[in-house]
This record gives sequence, C-alpha cells and structure tokens, in this order.
Amino acid sequence: MTTQSEAPATKGGQVPLREKISFAFAEFGSQFIWSTLGTFLLPFFTDVALIAPVAAGNILLVARVLDGIQDLGFGYIAERTTSRWGRFRPYVIFGAPVVSICMILTFTSPFDGQGAKIAWAGVTYVLICFAYTVANMSYGSLAGVMTTDSGERLTLNWIRSQGGNIASLLLQTVTPFLLVYFVATEAAKDKGFDSRSFLITMTIYGLVTLPMFLITGFGVRERITLTPEQQKVSFRETVKAVVSNSQLVIIFLFMLMMLIGLFGRIGVMLFYARDYLGNPLLMASLMPAFQMGTMAGQFFLPPLALKLGKRNMLIGSLFSSGAVLLAIFFIGDGQGLAVLTALHFAYGLAGFAAPIALSMVPDAVDYYEDKTGIRADGTSYAAVSLSTKFASAIGGALTLYIVGLFGYDGAAQQQTAEVMTGINIAANLMPAIMAFLAIIPVLFWKLSTKKMAEIAAELEVKRAAQADALAHGLSRDEAEAVAEHAVEEAES
Repeated sequence: MTTQSEAPATKGGQVPLREKISFAFAEFGSQFIWSTLGTFLLPFFTDVALIAPVAAGNILLVARVLDGIQDLGFGYIAERTTSRWGRFRPYVIFGAPVVSICMILTFTSPFDGQGAKIAWAGVTYVLICFAYTVANMSYGSLAGVMTTDSGERLTLNWIRSQGGNIASLLLQTVTPFLLVYFVATEAAKDKGFDSRSFLITMTIYGLVTLPMFLITGFGVRERITLTPEQQKVSFRETVKAVVSNSQLVIIFLFMLMMLIGLFGRIGVMLFYARDYLGNPLLMASLMPAFQMGTMAGQFFLPPLALKLGKRNMLIGSLFSSGAVLLAIFFIGDGQGLAVLTALHFAYGLAGFAAPIALSMVPDAVDYYEDKTGIRADGTSYAAVSLSTKFASAIGGALTLYIVGLFGYDGAAQQQTAEVMTGINIAANLMPAIMAFLAIIPVLFWKLSTKKMAEIAAELEVKRAAQADALAHGLSRDEAEAVAEHAVEEAES
C-alpha cells in the first residue's frame, strides 16, 4: 500500500497551481530532445553522416531494444529510491545535464570510414536514449505520485501536453530555418542543412533543455510513497505486476501501434517536404499547422474526457487521425499548399485525445494495487515508456526500410519517382493503417470515470487500515487481510 509523504496535503488530492505550471516545463524541454531526434536524426544519418538507410534503421532498432531492456530495471530502481527530493525527482534534476551533453554528441560525425561512422552513430544514440530514459521516465512517473485524484492526474498530463505542444510548435517552425541559416556554404542551402548547421542548432537545443528539467525537478512535490513492506517486493514480483496488469497491457499495445505510425511519419517529414513537395522549408508550414491543430483539439480535453470517458475519446481520436492521413495520402500535393496545410491542421485536431494515454497509466496502477496490494508506479511507467521506445525504433526503422526499398539515395541531388511514392507511403499510408489498428486494444479498456472513483475510495480505506495494522506489528499478509475487511465493512 502507499502512504502520504511529508509534502503538504491538499484538499481532495488537488495539486497547487504553481506545481502544475512547473510540471509542464520538463515536457517543454524534453521536446527539444525527443521531437528533434524523431524529426531530424534520420536525415542527419542518411544525408550528413551518409549512412545507408538500412544501416541507419538497424541502429535505431538495436539502440531502442537495449534502451527498452534498461527501462524496466531503471523503473524498479527509481521507485525504490530514497532521497530528500523523493523517488523520481533526483533523476530529473541530475539526469538533465547528461541528456544535454549526449544530445550534442549524437549530432556529430567525426569519422570518415563507413564502419566508424556507424559505430559512432550507434554509441552516441544509445547514450542519448539511456540518458533520456533516466530523466524523462522519472519525470513521467511524477504525475502518479503527486496526487491520488484521477481527474487531477488527467489535468497534470493535459498541462504537460501543452508544454510539449508549445515546444513542438516552436521547434517545427524555427528548426528548418536555423538549419539553413547556419550552413557553411551556399550550396548546402538547397539541401536544407549540413554538419555545421546541425552542430550549432543542437548545441542551442541542448542548452535550452537543461533549465527546463530543473524547473520541474525543483518545483513539484511527491506525495505518494511506498511503505517499507512495499519496498521489499522483489523485481520479479514487480515485473509480474506489470505484465499481469491487463489494463496496463492495453495501454502498451495501443500506444505501440499508434506511435509506430506517428514517429515513423515525423521521421520522414523532412524527406516529404524536401523531396516529395520540393522545398525543405515547407516543414515550417505543415508541421506547425499540425501542432496548432493538436493544441486546439486538446484545449477542452479534461472536462470532455471525464464526461465522455477516456475510452470513447481515444477511439474517436484514432479513427479521425487515420481518416485524415488517408486523405493526405490520396490528395498528395495535387490540391496545392493551402489544402495540404489545412489537412495537416485537421490531422493535429484529430489527435485531441493524446494526453489521455498518459493519464491512464496511474489509473492502471491504482487498479492493480486495489486488486493485489502491489503498487509499481515507476515500473508501470517504464513499461509504457518501453512501448514508446519500441514504437520509435520500429516506426523510424520501418520508414527507412520503405524509402530504402524504393531506392532512396542520400547523396543524390534528385530522387526518382519511385522514391517519391515510397516517401508518401511512409509518411501517410503506413501511419493511417497503424491508427486504425490501435483502436482494437482500446475497445477492451474498462476503467471508466465511475470505476476509478470507486477504486480511489477503496484504496483510501485500505491504505488507512493497513498502515494502522502495520503500526501495531502485524505482518504484511495480516495487514492486507485487515485492509480487505475494512473495505467490506465500508461497503456494507
């Protein structure tokens, strides 16, 4: 069971506004890492480091698999960490500088030979993945330990999403121009970037990231802690708690499918703008339109999600996203930039339910604690983070395999018509299919707003009864029996 820490309690589980605002900053900073890697690392690999698309795809897969193995182990360590800052905040605070340094190294290519280039790219990408996991997975776990209220968790993740949306909008608008502005030669402007412009731009982004994580790390408080008995739960039991949590498995599956499409699309958008549409700076129109649509769609999310239900909101969002992507695929650039920009705005608008996914994780954690008495905040978030890592790897590799299959050549000045078709498939058709497939696991989600209110009430009774039993010297099993009896009495 969980207990309350010494952080100030708030009425009804409410989180102070100051903490909610502070919570958004790390997401703002993390997008300077995550969105930038997702959007610009593939062009850097293929067109600056001149690594073959298939080799670049393999780097993504291997690095993310290794990173995924790290996730569950680190989640277990983090949720059992004891410090003056809590369980997760230390990793947010002290992990941020490492993330910034690794970010800069990832966008360098100091060697000439193909083997050395691949080795350097692989090592630096593994390092940034590991460092980002430590800082960002700990950050993601905070919402589940800042409050016990499901509605407040939804609000926190909505605010978090707004921080990410603002950063993404800024990045998608500014980055293409920065990459062109900092090029070493006029000839590189047609390509849209070179090694010098990548190094300067990513150094700026690494420096921006650091204070954003620190504001969150020092600005929020953890209120839910593990009892000494819960800290004794073994790693094997904790992993079992994650794997056997049916609602957490649902989150893992639909996020995996949805994000394979999204991350794959983001990874080839520069190719889509430069090669398919004919101008790399068109990214500064299409991606901000998508982001503004996302922000508009999510503006009224918290009250709608609580009223209509998270499951229904997600199904509507996924179906709408797939439909718009199909429209973009078939229309292409035939109707002009204005129509294409409007469709990208509609695609962002269709993603209105994205923040719901993260708010579902602590709901699934509470559900499993109510059933078994085992709480695994960090490991559960690690499992969901694992779906994100796998989706990033599979989506990025899949799009590279697709464009590689159609004959993409990073050294070519002009791509063939076959390559254009492959880019359109990778950017639009593949993500549409994945959005439709992601609906299937969501159909099995059963934690409604009403159900979560019942679980929260039961957990409150259980935690109080078990804490009292443990204080009187009862064993863990005896305390759990007392807690179950207390719930039965409360319901009668």
